[in-house]
Amino acid sequence: MTLELALLGIGVGTLSGFFGIGGGTVSVPILLYLGFGIKEAIGISVTQMVAGSLMAALIHRRRQTYSAGDVKYFGYGGIVGAAAGGYLVKVLESAVLEWMFLSIVAFTLARLAFSAPVPTRPEIVNRPLYSLVGGGVGVFSGLLGVGGSILMTPILVSFMGFPLKKASAVGLFFVMFTSISAFGTLAWLGLIHFYEGLVMALSSLVGIMLGIALLNKIKVAQYKRILVIFYIIIFAVTANKLIAG
Repeated sequence: MTLELALLGIGVGTLSGFFGIGGGTVSVPILLYLGFGIKEAIGISVTQMVAGSLMAALIHRRRQTYSAGDVKYFGYGGIVGAAAGGYLVKVLESAVLEWMFLSIVAFTLARLAFSAPVPTRPEIVNRPLYSLVGGGVGVFSGLLGVGGSILMTPILVSFMGFPLKKASAVGLFFVMFTSISAFGTLAWLGLIHFYEGLVMALSSLVGIMLGIALLNKIKVAQYKRILVIFYIIIFAVTANKLIAG
């Protein structure tokens, strides 16, 4: 199982860096197929996201993809929201978590499919709003074991005027806050499998570097098409798992 987790970590890290996601949208369904329960999968996924998002934030800072001065307020709200979501993992039924996860993927797919890769409105800069949005997204992050960028990216593009590639980078920056918060909460509740999570976390660092390098080479229109296809695949895999039981 160690080899499978290491390979999964590299793959998830690459997709995370390229698509600006925390990795839970990929790792949670695959971990389910590997035989882990939904709550175990969420704990392993969150552990990987802590390491991957920290590496990504460092790389994007060096590349000056965005300024953390304003966007960090997304993260402040996300910390509170993710802690609340992490607690809800303990009290909700597994079936509820699984169907909520599928619903979030469906929403994201719809928003991305109909959004423009080039913004059609000025970029909104509003720190209180950033905190509010971050808090709401953070609840789903901690609850579903995803970093939050699965929701954050389409919100930034569709409603707040962010360019697609910048939104992806900011979404992964947001993951740094929510994943740390969710990790602390889940660890306190005894829902973290440290060995499996550490294997995925360390192996994902290589993938993160590769994914961000690929992101900076692709044209934005091509990037959007690939992003939509990626979410269609995740939706199909997760739906099949839930329907098949």
